Amino acid sequence: MKRKEERRRKGIRLVVAWFHGNSAKCAAVIILGTVLLYGLFALACVSARYSLQAGDIAHQTITATKDVEDTVTTEQYRKAAAAAVEASYHLQEGATEEVLMALDDLFAELAQVQQYGQNLRNAAESPMLSTMRSYSTDEIGYAQSMVRGITLTTYQTRVLLSTQTDAFNTMVSEVRNAVSNALNTTIREGQVTTSISNINAICKYRVDADLTNSIVPVVLNAVIKPNMVIDEAATEAARQAARDSVEPVIFKQGQNIVREGERISTYQIAMLSALGLLDSASIDMTVYGGAALIVVTTVLLMVLMLRMLNPDVLQDLRQVLVMMLVMVISVGLGVLCVKLINIYLVPVALGAILLTGLLGARTGLTAGIALSVILASLAAGSNGAYSDEMVHLMLTGVVGSVVAVKFLAGKPQRVRTVICGVLVAAVNLAMLLALGLMTASDLNNTLRNAVWSMAGGVISGLIAVGFQPVFEAAFNLATPSKLLELANPNQPLLRRLLLEAPGTYHHAIIVANLSEAAAEKIGANPLLARTGAYFHDIGKLKRPLYFKENQRGENPHDRTDAYVSAAIVTAHTSDGLALAQKHHLPPEIQRIIVEHHGDTPVMYFYHKALQQADGKPVDIKDFRYGGNRPSTKESAIVMLADTIEAAVRSMPDPTPQAIQRFIERLVRGKIEDGQLSNSPLSLLDIDGICEAFSSVLSGVFHERIEYPTVHVNAEGKAVAAPVNKPAAQTPVNTAPVKTVAQTTAPTPAVKPVPQTTAPTKPVNPNTAPIPVAKAVPQTTAPVPTVGLPDAAETAKDAVTAEKEESKE
Repeated sequence: MKRKEERRRKGIRLVVAWFHGNSAKCAAVIILGTVLLYGLFALACVSARYSLQAGDIAHQTITATKDVEDTVTTEQYRKAAAAAVEASYHLQEGATEEVLMALDDLFAELAQVQQYGQNLRNAAESPMLSTMRSYSTDEIGYAQSMVRGITLTTYQTRVLLSTQTDAFNTMVSEVRNAVSNALNTTIREGQVTTSISNINAICKYRVDADLTNSIVPVVLNAVIKPNMVIDEAATEAARQAARDSVEPVIFKQGQNIVREGERISTYQIAMLSALGLLDSASIDMTVYGGAALIVVTTVLLMVLMLRMLNPDVLQDLRQVLVMMLVMVISVGLGVLCVKLINIYLVPVALGAILLTGLLGARTGLTAGIALSVILASLAAGSNGAYSDEMVHLMLTGVVGSVVAVKFLAGKPQRVRTVICGVLVAAVNLAMLLALGLMTASDLNNTLRNAVWSMAGGVISGLIAVGFQPVFEAAFNLATPSKLLELANPNQPLLRRLLLEAPGTYHHAIIVANLSEAAAEKIGANPLLARTGAYFHDIGKLKRPLYFKENQRGENPHDRTDAYVSAAIVTAHTSDGLALAQKHHLPPEIQRIIVEHHGDTPVMYFYHKALQQADGKPVDIKDFRYGGNRPSTKESAIVMLADTIEAAVRSMPDPTPQAIQRFIERLVRGKIEDGQLSNSPLSLLDIDGICEAFSSVLSGVFHERIEYPTVHVNAEGKAVAAPVNKPAAQTPVNTAPVKTVAQTTAPTPAVKPVPQTTAPTKPVNPNTAPIPVAKAVPQTTAPVPTVGLPDAAETAKDAVTAEKEESKE
């Protein structure tokens, strides 16, 4: 139970910490940005609505905002198609036999009537009377009672009673044959009347006219019925197939439904209602649901891609805010172009161009592709079935984003952003022409769309150039352009550093060269590392003379308590942070200033405090820097460069092999002290950093030949003076270049030659000429004997390594 309760409390603490941390704020910004994107998307989906009724006069031409079916016309065509389908028939079992049997039965009854008449005639007294005989009412009534299959009229009965036997038999035979033939060729349902007429017409040729006119039709109507009946299921299936085969009548997007000045019909009102263009029409929520699904899915996929490609962005509130704001601006401009100008003018590549300059290539590419999806979908949501425009925007957006990111990555000049817009315009032209050729589109229409698309590319570059400084200033971003501006020697803080703490300034230049080389080697941000190194020691401006590289004579630490000295030295990181904040340096540089010493101890003053303590305990925590350990690659690189530059300058014999071993010892000491435990550096990165440091420092601390001196003897002849062995030269710090070369003039053996680039102020030990006969002056003295070296004195391992190297 206790463990379960502890786990529950731990989970609650983690949740609470997440909500109070930076991750929750970044998530909230992403959610808010998604809502704004959806709002803009939904705005593009809303069409104008009209208050119209049948019979009103249209005050403007109304076109279809999307492809819509003309249901009235379509239904008319479908009914016509179904009516044109003939009925399907099937042979009814036993129908033929049933008709012939009924016919025989009826003829048998009629034969009785004919025989009854024959009998009456035979009973007459003379043949003349038999043919002229008339029948009484009783006789007719009796004859009619003999027939049950049909009802004979008086006239039909008289005809039948008067018919001779031969004529009657001929009728029976002819009618039966005709009926049998008709049944064999099938009598279809619905065609009985036609069949009866045909049979009667056939019988007229051989049957007595009185019989064919009066008896035969009655008989046929009584017995004839179809032997081919309609198959209702098959007929309905055939008619339904005919209905389904009718293509719907579609009003295409842009087709006029109502023209200005014409009277609106009921039919047109139905069309407007189907399009949702009437005030009374209901809102089509499926459109808004689809818009929400597109926006949310796209943003979610973008976040997942950033977690893989550039996870640091999602932990930086400023960068997340900038990213979402740029996306909202891009979609907002897209909505304006779609609604008011032309859909091909949409600046699809704006997000990629602007974010690459502000947040880097990976963020720019990921957000650019996401914007391409949203803006291409915007075409469909705004005006219906925009299939061609969707494909065009998607392709130009994705290809343009890739080209823009590739062109701008690592090249911070602002003019390249304008050139990038022109390049995107060329890509848009190529893509639209290619699609037009593939789909055999109208050339004039394709060229017109291409011109609009090219204008969108150029506008993307111009807008990016205008917005980039605004975002840099508003969010204090460490963009390449901003870092280049900060790296300018005329930057106020660097200018102060050069004038007030020249030793620190030149030390910063060497550290910057080392940091840039190492960052390039391991794939970090070389421009950020270099610029951060320029400013990493600006805190020394507050008390420049308390740092050895700026001292000209007396060391104030000689008369200062060790605890006070340590406090002064370790305060330069917090003092530097205050200066950086005052001058609005980007947070990335502020982080380097705070973290470049981590929490390492100032071993020189700790050692001094132990000597002064007379055996009393001394807490090393009082001599540690109060900053955080490096949390980024750039901060860790500057820390290592700061330590190594100061320590290597104290080496008596800085050969390349000795420098390499010394660097490895110093880095190993930082690792063992845990100073790199929070940084994302891998062992492979550390090997690359050591290699880069060794390469740069081997070029800085190279050997130089001694310039010989020529004497003039008593005879007036020139005599060569003895030449000593080449001496290792200390680095001469000049302008910020990757490899710092010595720029001093040749030095005579007796008297130093003034340096041609010497400052007007008192001679700086870092730039003074080096006399041959004297020892080479050190910019930083060894730890055991001189007041305060730079970063080499901040770590015990550096001191030990220096001593061991001296013994060698």
